[in-house]
Amino acid sequence: MVLLIRKAGPKKLSEIGGKNHDRWKNISRGVIRPGTEEVGILAELFPEYALWLVTGRIEPENGHRSPDYDEVNRNLSSQSVG
Repeated sequence: MVLLIRKAGPKKLSEIGGKNHDRWKNISRGVIRPGTEEVGILAELFPEYALWLVTGRIEPENGHRSPDYDEVNRNLSSQSVG
């Protein structure tokens, strides 16, 4: 979640969800835990990660990924064979 908060930025997230900017910053720093509202806002902004955010599972064949899954695939794609 922290990665997605940093990717979007606390300012944008506070504008989208109407939540306090400082709350998003504190969540990204690990000072406070996110609530269901914050998870919902991130799921709306990053629908490809919604299943992972809620359950911790991925189903790439159905378009449900995680940031780690995308990073691994990005690195594999950039490697040359031979």
